[in-house]
Amino acid sequence: MHPCWQLLERHASELNSGPVLWLDPPEIHELMKSGDQVVCLDQGVDAESPIPALSLDQKPSEEIRLIVLFYPKAKRRLEWWLQRIEEMSIDCPVWVLGENNGGIKSLPRRTAPFLACEKVDSARHCALFQCRFIGPMPRQEVWHYYQVEEHSIGALPGVFSQEKLDVGTRLLLQHLPALKGSLFELGCGAGAITLSLLSRHKECKVVTSDIDLLAVQSTQHNIEQAGFESRCSVIWSDGMSQVPRQRFDALITNPPFHTGIKTHYAATEQFFAQAEQWLKRGAVLWWVANDFLDYQPLLGKSFSKVEEIAHHSGFRVFKATRI
Repeated sequence: MHPCWQLLERHASELNSGPVLWLDPPEIHELMKSGDQVVCLDQGVDAESPIPALSLDQKPSEEIRLIVLFYPKAKRRLEWWLQRIEEMSIDCPVWVLGENNGGIKSLPRRTAPFLACEKVDSARHCALFQCRFIGPMPRQEVWHYYQVEEHSIGALPGVFSQEKLDVGTRLLLQHLPALKGSLFELGCGAGAITLSLLSRHKECKVVTSDIDLLAVQSTQHNIEQAGFESRCSVIWSDGMSQVPRQRFDALITNPPFHTGIKTHYAATEQFFAQAEQWLKRGAVLWWVANDFLDYQPLLGKSFSKVEEIAHHSGFRVFKATRI
């Protein structure tokens, strides 16, 4: 159980006194009761939610009596959530909680002067604040743009590689050969790899996915801006869970492994273990990973060989060919 839920269990009576709006919980919990509502950015949580999940453009019920926001890792995503809460104009308390090593202690300093934060409780290396707006939030641009090759990449707050192209992705793009046919990318982030594949390889079609809803929306926005929507499908998916069963001519990934403040390998490990089931015979799996991450042992016996293609700045690019 996530430690934030353990802290909230100490406040069950308050949480049970009326409908609660849960914002981006790290996992589901029995405190999420009938009559509550939830907004999930993590597709795995959304898929398991026992209560109605709202889309980002849906207005919460006016009966909500408490809003609970789980503190996000990214500073700009915190500001994005608080701006959305302010726009909801729901007259109820707002609780913000998170892990100490995730930065929750800095909440009062980071949100002054527009938010008053009073610490309610702390336990399990987590802290809980009750907050109220005392002034208007400064308006900031939701989208951040940067250039990759000929494309302008737009990223929503907290999306992987939000500010610039990361080192691993840059190395992978430098060494990818010409690819044809149907391609799949796991963990699209802001869509830099997807856009590169579509622009370099005019005949290919790409399916790409991410567990983070804002990453999916960022990539969808970028492929539409580039005019590639007819050749690309962007799927909100925890690993391959929502991807229609098919076989591809190539799989490409800069594997995601961070969930919140923790390092998370499960979805990526499952992807590598099942990669042969998604590839045609003779097709290739391409990936880039930090030096300390070794996915080769996870590959099934259907791969003839694994080759290291490049090594630079703590990252390695590999290709594995399916028999």
